[in-house]
Amino acid sequence: MTLLRSDMTLLRSELGLRRGSLLSWAIGVLLLVGMIVAFYPAVRDDESLNSLYASLSPSLQALLGGADLTSPTGFLNTQMFAFFLPAVLLVYGLGRGAASIAGEEEERTLDLLLAQPLPRSWAYAQKAAAVAVVLTGFATITWVILVASNSVVRFDLPVANLSAMCLQMLGFCLALALAAQAIAAAVGRRSVGIAAVGAYTFVSYLVYGLAPTITWLQHLRPLSLWRWYLLNDPLATGFGWWE
Repeated sequence: MTLLRSDMTLLRSELGLRRGSLLSWAIGVLLLVGMIVAFYPAVRDDESLNSLYASLSPSLQALLGGADLTSPTGFLNTQMFAFFLPAVLLVYGLGRGAASIAGEEEERTLDLLLAQPLPRSWAYAQKAAAVAVVLTGFATITWVILVASNSVVRFDLPVANLSAMCLQMLGFCLALALAAQAIAAAVGRRSVGIAAVGAYTFVSYLVYGLAPTITWLQHLRPLSLWRWYLLNDPLATGFGWWE
């Protein structure tokens, strides 16, 4: 029980020390999602935008989130979920994940952390849990705004599909953030964790987008987390259990 209380204290401390910046991040995510949603009525009935997107190459369409901009699923994919919002969450996730352990080592405070009466694996887990809690909060903010505006801006999407999209985005961002934490902790340098996972994220994004037109890249597509995040189109089909 004492260890459990110590673990929870470390988690609360990790979140409490950054409550000011976390509030700023939360407000930023709220405003970003709110502005994108509010823009939908302006493009909803403009079919010329679909013609513009349809004229793009299949690879570019995949990178942008599809060729359909005016439907609810097409708009949310192209303007929010295909790149922009995950990129914002990953800026936080990779940075915070990489700094959670390696940052302590670089700042010479890791010894103080490890001197606490709890196993090192538990300390690591609590640092990871802090990243997970914050990213879950950002995904929840996104979900709340989408559900609240669903009928107002005439998305009229099933709540289950909106939930599936936010959940798969959370899983995608959390996997990459925890990978950055693991790599940075292993080598003791936060920059290495950010660089390694950032490079993978960018390259795998290109693989996912270019695979429809470059045949040999199709064999690499399963190695891209973007494929597992987006290819089943959760806004249209719901949660993909395999994904």
